[in-house]
Amino acid sequence: MGWFTARQDDATSRAAIDRRLIRAIVRHGSPTAADQLVRAYFDDVLAFIWRMTGDRERAFDLTQEAMIAALRSLAGYDPDKASLRTWLYAIASHKVIDARRANRIVITPLPLDEACDGDDPNRARDPADVQTDVDLLARIDAFVGRFDAGTQEIFHLHTAADLTFPQIAQARGEHTEAVKARYYRLIQAIRKEFGDERTN
Repeated sequence: MGWFTARQDDATSRAAIDRRLIRAIVRHGSPTAADQLVRAYFDDVLAFIWRMTGDRERAFDLTQEAMIAALRSLAGYDPDKASLRTWLYAIASHKVIDARRANRIVITPLPLDEACDGDDPNRARDPADVQTDVDLLARIDAFVGRFDAGTQEIFHLHTAADLTFPQIAQARGEHTEAVKARYYRLIQAIRKEFGDERTN
């Protein structure tokens, strides 16, 4: 109970800090507040995009683009719809989708466990197995890229950002059941397309 309460307190404190920084940015154009807000979330957004693209340098560029877009759109951010982190992940997802459509990047998602065996984190996996995972994930991501942007965003936010369906639904202004239905339709299509192939 104490750990849960501490996490709630941390989230409440973070939200209060975010509100103060957003107010300073939107009302006064404070570069100091903008810098603090970007620093608070840059690494998380970078990790999210890197997980989707498999390219750290490109992920860094897209994270910068996402942060610039977020600062420009900050006046329209509604904390009642989503946490700032979720809102930033949604913007980042759009940047990756746009980059793919413009053929600016080749997507090679990282396996969630690319370096270690699932049963023993101290035992290195066979590099051939890791490469097989990378190849399959790249093909799956290319397949996902054929779907509409909303479905891609739901997929990315759930798999790469580990957001819950209610969080995604709130951020998108949709019903949770509708978001879940779109996600599972996509998963069924992936299973049909790739059959018994799977990553570790």
